[in-house]
This record gives sequence, structure tokens and C-alpha cells, in this order.
Amino acid sequence: MTDLAPIDRPLTIGICTRGRRDALLRCLRSLRHADAVTDRVIVVDDGSEPPVEPGLREALGADAPPRLTVIRFERGRGVSAGRNRIAAEARTPWILYLDDDAALLSADAARAGMDVLARDPSVAAVAYPQSDADGVLYPAGAQPSPSTRPSLVRTFIGFGHMVRRDALLAVGGYRELLEIMGEERELSLRLLDAGHHIVYLPDAPIAHLADAGGRDARRFLYLTVRNDVLSALLNEPLPMAVASAPVRLWRYFPMRRHWGGEDPGGFRRIVGAVAGALPRIARERRAVRWQTLRAWRELAASPPYHPPDGPS
Repeated sequence: MTDLAPIDRPLTIGICTRGRRDALLRCLRSLRHADAVTDRVIVVDDGSEPPVEPGLREALGADAPPRLTVIRFERGRGVSAGRNRIAAEARTPWILYLDDDAALLSADAARAGMDVLARDPSVAAVAYPQSDADGVLYPAGAQPSPSTRPSLVRTFIGFGHMVRRDALLAVGGYRELLEIMGEERELSLRLLDAGHHIVYLPDAPIAHLADAGGRDARRFLYLTVRNDVLSALLNEPLPMAVASAPVRLWRYFPMRRHWGGEDPGGFRRIVGAVAGALPRIARERRAVRWQTLRAWRELAASPPYHPPDGPS
């Protein structure tokens, strides 16, 4: 493990991007709010065509965040691989991950997250609410929790979340098999099994200015169902995984009806992808404890979070 950064800059900000240059520029400009606490900004270009690096700093001009690093994957590998690369490169105890269409509104969200992680070593991740560009929160259904006070929650939304780097690495990082879609929920279950918590801060919004670039409804359906099945097979106790995997597969049909689009051969592609992943699942599978699943169910109520007194 690399040495930690000086305590006055304990944060790495990591962004995975693919083909959304304008959104990325807006995101990077917003990071100047957090200059005082940021050691490095690491951008992973996940196979964008054209690459994002040529001319990026010139386009940003004086708005370029200091200590900006761009890493390119020549072939798209998904945000899970990108976030793992960022964690491997980071020198700080905490990482703030942002989607390229997110933006900081001020330093408040970053500082609030760092305060929680500094005071409570049991917390492995911080979840943030989504807002518009003016900081107005989106409806409760679009948030990690409907709670209006700091709460313990099951998971975070990937557009903006802060993690404790050593906890992330200890559980093996993001599952690169999942690529994108549901990877946050799967990681959260493993963090919970390792004895960690996730805290939601409803008063620390980060703007999520959703960019439709690169979004495809069929791929969304495919990844959602496939990853739901893969996550069950990777993490659930065997009797539960055997019973739940077919149910999760079958959810494809009501989801497709709700979507209302055509998806010729979509179900066969998902079944084929799951079958093809079985050898890797056999190597990587580690069932969580039954008590973890009980705790997961209880977290649906978003119980209030009570921080410890004073610094850790």
C-alpha cells in the first residue's frame, strides 16, 4: 500500500468517463470547489472515441483542477474496472467517486463525507442525494433513501459516493465481472458482510445532470437482469442462490413489458452470458453470512445514524 497523502489533502476524486466530453468538462470545472482537500483528480477514459486526453487541459484552461491525471483504457471495460484502477492509483485514505455527468456544488459534500469517515472507522462509504444544478433535491424515489436525516442505508448511488480506500481494497474492490449497473449494491453487501456501514447524508447534495450520451435501453435491460443474477450467484448462500437465480432471470419479462420496447433474443443473450460466466463465478464466489442478509433487510427502514462522540 502506498503512503497516505498529507492530512491536509486526504481525498482523491475519481471519475470514469466514456464519450461524454462536455459533461466531463463541467464535472472537472466543479472540482475546484474541493481543491483544498484534494490530493489528485484521476480520470479513467473507458475507451472513448476520440480519446478525451488530447486538448483536455487546454479546454479547461484556468478551471483545470490541479494534479489532474488521465488514464486510458483502449477498450471499454466498465466503471467497475475504472474505479478499481483509481483505487490502485490513489494515495489517500478516502476516494470521492463521481460520474462524469455529476458536479460538486461546493466543498460541503466532500467535507461532510470526510468528517463521517474520519470520526467513525466502522463507516466504509458515504451516500449522497442527487440534485439539480441549483442544489434542489430530486424526488425521494431517486435518492439512496427517503430519509431526511443522516441514516444507515443498504447502498449508495454510483453517481456520487465516497469510500474508505482500505475497506474497498480489503473486500476485493468492485466486481469487474459486472462492468456497470448494480455494482454499487453488490459491493455494499460485501462491505456489510465485512462489518462496515454505509451512511446517507441527505443535506449534502451533489448535482447529477444526467447525460443521455451512451445510454441504451436494451443494454440497460440486459445489464440490469444479468447483473442481478450474477450478484446472487456470487454472494448468496447456495440454497438461496439456487432458488433466487431463476426468479431473477424471469424478471426480464415484466421489465421488458414495463419498458415497452422490442428486444429480439434479449433473454437468450442474458442466459448465455450467465452460463458463460459460471467458471468465473465458481472462482470468485464467496457467500455472505445469513446474518448479513438479515441486517440487509433491516436496513430497508434506513435507521438513523448516530456518530460516535469526537474524532476516532
